[in-house]
Amino acid sequence: MGYELHIVRLDDYNDGEEESKISLEEWLAYVEIDNELELTNGYELNIPGIENTWQEVPGFCNWLGHPKSDAGTLPWFDFSRGSVSAKYPDSHTIKKMIKIANSLNARVHGDDFEYYDETYFTNGGHPIIEPEPETNTNASDEKVIKKPWWKFW
Repeated sequence: MGYELHIVRLDDYNDGEEESKISLEEWLAYVEIDNELELTNGYELNIPGIENTWQEVPGFCNWLGHPKSDAGTLPWFDFSRGSVSAKYPDSHTIKKMIKIANSLNARVHGDDFEYYDETYFTNGGHPIIEPEPETNTNASDEKVIKKPWWKFW
């Protein structure tokens, strides 16, 4: 687990059941024209005391253009089920994800129904919070909008 941001393209961003519609072919075409991305299609898994193993992940790439890329650890982007994700993104990675999302006609979403766009950098580093998608919660077909766990009002 861990905190992730995802680049997603949906027809209805309020539908919590809809799957993202970015194809692997679209993602690979983007990676090919972005000279800061290095397609590796996987990564080496290093577990102390165990032999290193290669994990095959189609669409996986490293971001070579990160300002701190010389520090030994490269940020990465992982393609899975129609979306592109990054784990524990810093502000540089969020900015890169927004740029990628704009190119793919998509949005950057977090795990708590927040989304990130250029205003993230002008409003004090706060994402835009959207209400959770509508869900049908009782037999009378009344729709109820659930709030994130941290909202108590």
